[in-house]
Amino acid sequence: MKMTVAFLIALFLLTTRVLVAGAAIRYEQDATPNGAATFDIPGAALTSNQESSYDEMLMANGVDPGSNKARVIVAWIRRIQHDPVIRANVHSISRLFMDAQTRANLMADGVARLAPADRLRYARLITKFLDVLVPPDCFGMNDMSEVMSRISLNEVADADIDEYLQILLEALRSSASAAPIDIPTPQQYAAAEITLGRALASELGNDKANLTRYEAYMANPKRATPTEACWGLRVTMHAILAMPEPDRDIVLRYVVTPRSAQVTPSPRRP
Repeated sequence: MKMTVAFLIALFLLTTRVLVAGAAIRYEQDATPNGAATFDIPGAALTSNQESSYDEMLMANGVDPGSNKARVIVAWIRRIQHDPVIRANVHSISRLFMDAQTRANLMADGVARLAPADRLRYARLITKFLDVLVPPDCFGMNDMSEVMSRISLNEVADADIDEYLQILLEALRSSASAAPIDIPTPQQYAAAEITLGRALASELGNDKANLTRYEAYMANPKRATPTEACWGLRVTMHAILAMPEPDRDIVLRYVVTPRSAQVTPSPRRP
């Protein structure tokens, strides 16, 4: 599993930049007194400035403020803003108003605490974005954070935005609740690693040339061409989605669980 971890962590930790989370949070902060979180401000104190900030955020992301897509986005922002679990843990959720990496880490922390079915929905949705919205050469870049930030909200289906923001809300609730993270054992990790290897081979058609290409890519992902980076990422995500449970969720949990909470897998014997 180690050969795919760094590469997958990059994907999962960047996803608060993929759609509206980063933009919405930034504009939401700008619309409130001294950049304060709106959780701390009485509803009556919120003015038309906030509505204007929503419109500004939407237009900056290519979305017509009067469109159905805009209504979906703003409705979810308000649900997140007024959610009782999130409001009850303002200290934790205040991390949303920090830098993009802190927001991404918060999202990963929440995803690690989601139910397996929701974590799978998340992985499937991100894979769909890669397949549908990202060109084969990843916009000529091999930095996945930059690649995903190039996705335009206007290109994302309304239903996908709705699902993404629903998962975002659940992840933020989970992170705010500070529920324990279920950490698989080293033995479970080792078994999942074997299953992942088989799934990768199957995804590559058990073709020697494809296997060699993938191994060459994973040997030094940072030096890969954008086309190779895109190809390798898609292969890996499709292989994970094709895995049976419980091994699939063990891999997904390994990817998103904070490093400090993880149990290091035992080395496999040859």
